[in-house]
Amino acid sequence: MAELFRITAGKRRGEITPPVSKSHLHRLLFADFLGGDYTRLQVNADDPEDIRATKRCLLALREDTETPILDCGESGSTLRFLKPIAAALKKRPQYVTKGRLAERPGINYPELKCGLHELPGNVSSQFATGLLFALPILKGDSEIRFTTPLESRGYVDMTLQVLRQSSIAITETPSGFLVPGNQTYTAPVNVEPERDWSGASFFLAMNYLGSEIKINGLNVDSLQPDRALPELLKKQGGTIDVSQCPDIFPPLAVALAGKPGTTTITGIRRLRLKESDRVRSTSDLLKNLNVKHEVAEDAFTIQGQGTPFSPNQTTIKTYGDHRLAMSAAVAAANSQSPITIDDASCCAKSYPFFFEEFLALHLIY
Repeated sequence: MAELFRITAGKRRGEITPPVSKSHLHRLLFADFLGGDYTRLQVNADDPEDIRATKRCLLALREDTETPILDCGESGSTLRFLKPIAAALKKRPQYVTKGRLAERPGINYPELKCGLHELPGNVSSQFATGLLFALPILKGDSEIRFTTPLESRGYVDMTLQVLRQSSIAITETPSGFLVPGNQTYTAPVNVEPERDWSGASFFLAMNYLGSEIKINGLNVDSLQPDRALPELLKKQGGTIDVSQCPDIFPPLAVALAGKPGTTTITGIRRLRLKESDRVRSTSDLLKNLNVKHEVAEDAFTIQGQGTPFSPNQTTIKTYGDHRLAMSAAVAAANSQSPITIDDASCCAKSYPFFFEEFLALHLIY
């Protein structure tokens, strides 16, 4: 049950190790499953809730039934990857979802056939990833063709990398991908999941605002889109497009709010369809911090300030969104007074021990 959580104000010093990349591990788990290796499907104590969802669904998909019950929790990756794969395996699952997941865009596959598959590229790259995993095991060849420009391209690049490591051949075309059928997966069991740039982004944002936190284990050559945060912060005072890396919008907004300069963030439409409406929830967070900003359909303009935040004496609503809760910690590390949030437990979705690591850091006086 969610409880109020008070975050002490002040900059931090110390070191942390972010969890493994949820995005990378999702892909490795699906490749393992399709390659017939189930070793990594056993649940670990520190698994984020989204990874637990993928593991339990893939274990259920192994069962000798055409109608497995697949509990996807709140994980968009789990559900969107599973649907075409289950259809390719001739399964007719019952999908169980929680939170806002059922309201988010989706594609149903009563059956999956080889041939042409047209997809919008600006709704979710997860649709493309699901098909890229599923189509190689069909009998015939297929083509994925995007009807609008592909956003979050980095996540598709991660998928293609894992597919190559699984002996799957894909050919890129000007409008999408050609996917030969009759392919056989080799489970990428020797590939270890990377550490998570998404989870690290909150501590990177704290450092931007004056904290001194060493972040261990990140791959500087990673294909993870959220690796972009340090480069995007260099554009303070200009325009920043987050269409390729929407998940870092909340910590990016808080970081920009704490430094002088007016910055406009574009490419935010899809953020309204996340665990919360992240445009609205991030706006609410900045209002609580007394940061001036303006919200438009696809633009979020922040008037950054050069002084610590002076939050209202009210509880910040996280909307059950893990990235909002962690962004409140970024704000506390640049605040004049403590910040209280209504739910810290929602961090379990992606970073179960976030506040444990945060609280272990030393305050800089």
